[in-house]
Amino acid sequence: MSVLLYEWKMQFLGYSRNLRLFLCFNFVWNLGLGMFGLVYNLYIKALGYDQTMVGHIVGMTAAAAAIVLVPAGIMNDRFGPKRLVTTGGFLVVAALTARSLVDGEQGLLVSAFLGGMTLAVVSATVIPFMANHSTPSQRVHLFSLNLALVMFASVIGNVFGGFLTDTLQFTFDLDGVLSLRLTLLTGVGIAALGLIPVLMLKGSREERPSGGKFSWRYTVQHHKASLQVIGLFVLLGLMTSTAGGMVVPYLNVYFEDRFGASKSVIGVIVSLGQGATALAYLIGPVIARRLGEAKAVIALQLCSIPFLLITAFSTNLMVASGGYLFRQALMNAANPFYNTIKMKYVDRSLRGLASSSGEAVFNLGWFLASPVSTGLVAQYGSYYGYVYAFSITAVVYTVVSVLFYVFFGKSRFKPVEAEETAA
Repeated sequence: MSVLLYEWKMQFLGYSRNLRLFLCFNFVWNLGLGMFGLVYNLYIKALGYDQTMVGHIVGMTAAAAAIVLVPAGIMNDRFGPKRLVTTGGFLVVAALTARSLVDGEQGLLVSAFLGGMTLAVVSATVIPFMANHSTPSQRVHLFSLNLALVMFASVIGNVFGGFLTDTLQFTFDLDGVLSLRLTLLTGVGIAALGLIPVLMLKGSREERPSGGKFSWRYTVQHHKASLQVIGLFVLLGLMTSTAGGMVVPYLNVYFEDRFGASKSVIGVIVSLGQGATALAYLIGPVIARRLGEAKAVIALQLCSIPFLLITAFSTNLMVASGGYLFRQALMNAANPFYNTIKMKYVDRSLRGLASSSGEAVFNLGWFLASPVSTGLVAQYGSYYGYVYAFSITAVVYTVVSVLFYVFFGKSRFKPVEAEETAA
């Protein structure tokens, strides 16, 4: 344990001031978003809408993000991440405030679309910013630490969101809708505080934008290997997100529908899952060092599938919660390696595009899956509906793991930094 802590200490001391500020931003930002995300679906149901409306809103948010992300990635490569994340952050605060206040069907859908667009602009900057401010040897640890901080922030946000909602409703005797709305607005306010470190970022040559016009012809001629890597990650990402979109956006509703869990209990369960994921992120570099990044992705994804099925078929809250915790930790622990491999094989000038295209298909997958998942639950009920949705997800995850081994299990591509050094 002491060796692991020393390893992380030395890694953190090697990070630049901009990286530390950006990590601070991501922590506070996701603390607020964690509060918002936990209760928003419950807020929709409290307004009197059914599960289908929840699916429409999730789909609308995902569709907006899928539309905006690729242009946002190109803008990131051209103008630089600081300008993009600052502008996008203030727009996110405005959009989430609107989502917290409106209650009409059209208003909910429109504000969900705007929220998805603005959140996409911010998310497009994260991976390229960290890749451009780090060395290849730092990235597994850096991506793992960033995601661990995001998870820890979400843990705090989820616990506080559930606790605050129940306290407002049952201790202060506020209306259910009002208590949820106040929790949403509190989350938005905390997220807004996260923009302070962004305003303190300083420009550097690593992030200096090109300022030139993006040319597909030039990119195809000079960066064929990078485009191939991006294309493969788009394919795998679309399959993974479509499968994940069957279950992940509805896990809070799942615990309420199947087990009648209170909002505080849901907040604790979701928070424990994110806490377990954060610990897995911190241990992840050890796994990657022993197995290699590609094999670590495959092993972690395959090990998560039995726990996904336990959650699907269980009728006991404790057992279902345990399956959920292990599934979250194992499946998500592969994300840092996934991003490290992507950044390793993609040219610096295309990292914004690579990151945003991955985010785009992630949201597109959720958009495609949302009506299927909610339709299954509506037709087959809170037991078999979720069983079918979770089982479909397990099958697709297995196929994705096999394809990832075929594409990246062996060294088919050359690392970009190695080529630059040789040149």
